[in-house]
Amino acid sequence: DISTDILVLEDRRILGIKEKIERIGKPLKYWNVKIYRGVITGFNEAFIIDSQTREKILENCRTREERERTEKIIKPVLRGRDIKRYYYEWNGLWLIVIPAGWTNQNREKYEPEEFFKNSFHSIYSYLKNFENYKSKGKGLYNRDDQGDYWWELRHCDYYPEFEKEKIVWQEIVYEPCFAYDKDKYYVEATGFIMVGQELKYILGVLNSRIAGAIFKRFYSGGGLGEKGYRYKKYYLENFPIPLINELNMNLYLRIIELVDRVIQANPKNNQGFELKKLDEELEEMIFVMYQFDEEKAKYIYRNL
Repeated sequence: DISTDILVLEDRRILGIKEKIERIGKPLKYWNVKIYRGVITGFNEAFIIDSQTREKILENCRTREERERTEKIIKPVLRGRDIKRYYYEWNGLWLIVIPAGWTNQNREKYEPEEFFKNSFHSIYSYLKNFENYKSKGKGLYNRDDQGDYWWELRHCDYYPEFEKEKIVWQEIVYEPCFAYDKDKYYVEATGFIMVGQELKYILGVLNSRIAGAIFKRFYSGGGLGEKGYRYKKYYLENFPIPLINELNMNLYLRIIELVDRVIQANPKNNQGFELKKLDEELEEMIFVMYQFDEEKAKYIYRNL
């Protein structure tokens, strides 16, 4: 199969599967969604903290006002490894979020570091503990990913997106690992987030075994080892999601209902028969949305 930008050498039947899903679906980048990479701090050892460290920082605040300010900028954070299929396991980690530009926008006539020290004295004292610490050959003050000053995170215009309901996922996987988050977790650089519309439908599609098999074969940019592959933004945004129309509206609504039930059940705590049945029905719904019959679905599972 030759197009203007790619040559594909493939078994005709398998190539026909790719052609069909691209005819049935629309690439994710044309849906009303936006995909963002997790936060890059350039120095996780300092900016990602555990709950005990968070409590110490809060206890060391000099005033109630400082404590309130400090609480607002320490956000719960997920790593890629914390995100599973339909759920996540928060590991009690937090991210100190002082965005690039914050200091200059607020300091008025004050000297930058003195202003930061007076505003967040406890965090300032904590970060200074890393003054002579090196991470991957870089120090806190000369790391590559930082804002205008060493205490700020890199320039990024989408920090508010982490506060929205969203899909979160880890980049490198052995199977689809997408979860739904409505609790305003931030995600660090080994994960991604997606905000926008039709998120629960998209979540159901992406978590299906059939979509995972198709993505890995045609869209993942190649495997990692025997079984691993990666859901990078560039790869995922080209993946075709079945369009919603009048003919499949009831199917679409059922998928949303099933996804809601799986999320509420939480696979972490419920590995029983009911959840297995929900998952099986969801899988069947997805391959019908792609207009595959059972025989074609079995062929995909065996050969992709």
